[in-house]
Amino acid sequence: MAKDHRTRIIIGTALVLGVLAAGFLANRPQQAPAWAATTAAMHPTVTINAKLGETFAPAPPSAAPALTAQQAWLRYARHVGSDRTTMPSGVTARLGLYTQPAGPANLPGTGSLPKSHGEAYIALNKLAYGYSSHSCPVPQGFAPLPPNPCIEWLFLDANTGQMIIETWQM
Repeated sequence: MAKDHRTRIIIGTALVLGVLAAGFLANRPQQAPAWAATTAAMHPTVTINAKLGETFAPAPPSAAPALTAQQAWLRYARHVGSDRTTMPSGVTARLGLYTQPAGPANLPGTGSLPKSHGEAYIALNKLAYGYSSHSCPVPQGFAPLPPNPCIEWLFLDANTGQMIIETWQM
């Protein structure tokens, strides 16, 4: 029962973060970025959240996404109703394989999720662009955090531009 609760929390959090991402993009200033976002072909595997097993690994050299990082961003921005045509300055885009476990494969609601070795995944080695910037969510009623203590990540499907998840790495 605890794992079912964990799965519901993860899925609920993903939905809330998606709504936040839409507001984030819609309310950003419309200035042109100072530099074009870089797509790092080689980067070390990043553990976003060790407790969840959430990772972003380098894409294999043979990876051939249908979209560039800029094209994926533009599709996503249009989908959430933003008229921004470029990525914000300070955002870095990387191509990689995103993985986030959801819980045991036999839990209710995991029927359509990818599965491996008895585990269900929200994403399993999904070819994605990871857009990162230094930013932290500050819950209402809390004092602001020190500058740049965490990294905000937005993961978009590298073939469709659809959002996989927005999350923070502490």
